[in-house]
Amino acid sequence: MKSGLIASALLLLLLLSAMSARAEGPIPATFFGIDDGGHLVKNPNNLALVKTMGAGYARLAMYWKWVEPVNTTPENYNWAYPDYYLQRARDAGIIPLIFITENPAWAATTTCGPIDTSSEMMRAEFSEFMGAMAARYPEVRIWILYNESDHSFGEYSNTGGCFGDHVTEDLNLNSVPDYADYAEMGALARSAVRSANPNASVAFAVAFDDFDKATCPADYPGACPPASHFNYYFLPKLFEYIAAHPRPNGEPYADLFAYTYYDIYGPYWERQSSGARWYGIQAKAAAIRQRMTAAGISIPLFVTETGEGSEPEWIGLDGQSQCVVRNFVRAIGADLRAVTWWTFLDLPNLSWYFGVVDATYTPKPSYQAYQVMTEQLRDATFITRRAKPKLVEAYGFEQNGKSKWVTWSADLVPNDKAQCAAPRNPQALTLKAKRLRVTDMYGSSYQFRDNGKQDLDPRKGKMRLLVDGMPRYILVNP
Repeated sequence: MKSGLIASALLLLLLLSAMSARAEGPIPATFFGIDDGGHLVKNPNNLALVKTMGAGYARLAMYWKWVEPVNTTPENYNWAYPDYYLQRARDAGIIPLIFITENPAWAATTTCGPIDTSSEMMRAEFSEFMGAMAARYPEVRIWILYNESDHSFGEYSNTGGCFGDHVTEDLNLNSVPDYADYAEMGALARSAVRSANPNASVAFAVAFDDFDKATCPADYPGACPPASHFNYYFLPKLFEYIAAHPRPNGEPYADLFAYTYYDIYGPYWERQSSGARWYGIQAKAAAIRQRMTAAGISIPLFVTETGEGSEPEWIGLDGQSQCVVRNFVRAIGADLRAVTWWTFLDLPNLSWYFGVVDATYTPKPSYQAYQVMTEQLRDATFITRRAKPKLVEAYGFEQNGKSKWVTWSADLVPNDKAQCAAPRNPQALTLKAKRLRVTDMYGSSYQFRDNGKQDLDPRKGKMRLLVDGMPRYILVNP
């Protein structure tokens, strides 16, 4: 949930403009992100690992209460903490993606929820803070307003945001629905940030999964047990408010919209009418876009958090590696702007094994899979997608004048774990080619020719091979 910066100003501008404009042309380095988790930027060795892995940005949290613990003006802010934090990222060449959280006590009734947007004074205070942050840190090109803002239980067990109260929809008792407060805070932040740095953007962020019992939709996985804590209705109500209250001159409330994705919920989104022909992370994007369309708005999407644990009893180390590649590549195929893997480091004390490095900072197989992925897709442009249920899922790219496919079998063996790591029966993929170079997700390669021993298609100019659950990169006519 955090981030850092880059050396070349020109390169930085090109990469980050690609992140907030339509995803055309080569995939920018900033498509590939990693979550800081409070451990990454503190250690230069960790930053070096992330740089080598190929991540273009890191997601970092910024606590408002640490910067402005008492109400004051920017020249008196406590800049020591963010200066130190972001300088470490800058020195390592890591671009920061910042989410704002932890309100100071003077600014809001909760650390994670709305300010009083009916108060002109508080509107001005929040605008001042966001504008000062954007002016001081021009390397930060995306500012996210809180994390998982649709949390519905107030401060209890919140994950960085709590605008989703489903009882009164007015957590701070200002007679303004919390989704409206959130929208207005987006508008205030965007105006202030753009005034300080025209190249920066503001993003909303929701979980839109793990729904609470009170708002649980039909047929939702697990029937929304009591521990679930996100408001299913927050997102559509936010969109409806934005549509019903257009800003002057058509100015948007935010430039980007971020959501979290965990694959255990993927089958639910695939079953929705919007999920037809889409898989997992794509199906959830389609569901969010459907709700935008219903409200009459459109905001580019990116994934602020996705991950899977590598416990042997869950999907294991190789399963986690498959989920890294599958989720990122599927996101490219769904025109998402970026994806953040959660998280960098395993935390055994919390039984969290989502990291790409273990508790001793030793790279896991998923680290290698991430590194191979960024190397294989460097300077590649997404062209097309093949999705044949029960057969093959494949994504076509153009890279240095040649065709490249990222592919795996779509013939799943049913299981009750993360589908991104589900066993898959082998299926045949046929390509028009004279030679193919096949690289697995860990970087091992082999090459074969048309009508050679490994070619399963006897026709001249057509080459066939079997693919299974492991993602593979296939370069045509190397």
